[in-house]
Amino acid sequence: MMRFTSISLGLFAAFAANSGADASTTVAVIEIGAGGVARRTTSPSAKTSVPAVSSFWNSMHDVDEKRRRAQSLQYPGMTVVPDLFKRADGGVVIGITGRGVDLAEMPSISNLVEKESVGHFRLSGLQGSALMEKTGKAHEVVDSHVLKSSIEKKVKNAASGGNKLGALSVSVNDKESAGAVDDHVSNSLSSLQKYATETGSTIVVHLVVEEEDGYPRRRLEDQQDQENEEEEGDNDNQDNNGNWNNYNYEDNEGDKTIFQIQYFNIVLWTSVALIVLVTFTIWLTVAMPLEPDTLLFGESAKVVGE
Repeated sequence: MMRFTSISLGLFAAFAANSGADASTTVAVIEIGAGGVARRTTSPSAKTSVPAVSSFWNSMHDVDEKRRRAQSLQYPGMTVVPDLFKRADGGVVIGITGRGVDLAEMPSISNLVEKESVGHFRLSGLQGSALMEKTGKAHEVVDSHVLKSSIEKKVKNAASGGNKLGALSVSVNDKESAGAVDDHVSNSLSSLQKYATETGSTIVVHLVVEEEDGYPRRRLEDQQDQENEEEEGDNDNQDNNGNWNNYNYEDNEGDKTIFQIQYFNIVLWTSVALIVLVTFTIWLTVAMPLEPDTLLFGESAKVVGE
């Protein structure tokens, strides 16, 4: 009997471990409004950890909703980083958790995660609760029917007080609630886009999506790998044509990258230094004192004539 119980416990543990291995959490970074406050890097892997994501939030936003200073250094090697020159006006973390989360049943959220985000972070296992704990007292659990109004309230509070970070989460238990949450998130982001346009602000939405099934995760990873291959091919073509874009950061909005700024400054000041050096050399040559016993001013001819 003891042997049978041990075998059963072992099989249960193996099943639980396998289920945990299939589960994943995706954090999508979405800009609303003017944009340009987050940059996607050339890091080859989107896999990261809860402390790393927390460091990104703290470096992206200045204070949380409780007026606690939050800005800190970000972990290295992450796929998205804050811009060095532009700062967000506010942000909100939206957690979507539960057994009913399925991106196949949530087309709007799937489109946000896969196509409209600046970049992604991917974590192994169901890490939604751990991530929400990192937001501190700003986190609030809401029902799906008040999700839209709660998101708008959080964002307006965050934007009105100096780049604060609000947080809320909603649980999805079935297909019906999945569809409702998908609609509420889509409608709320549309309202936020209008609000950001009217105020000229930039809001960063950190969309945290837990997935218990491994198939959506593998689909997203395959798409990410395909995007990386396409970007590498584009970079190779640009390098062959003498184009030096995307050496350090990718920029799809026309803004100069860090490499471009550094390269421009090096070329500019090197050119200025060379021009000054050449001008000074010419001036020394023109102002050079002349000796009477040289061939200049006909002195040699006078000597021959005498």
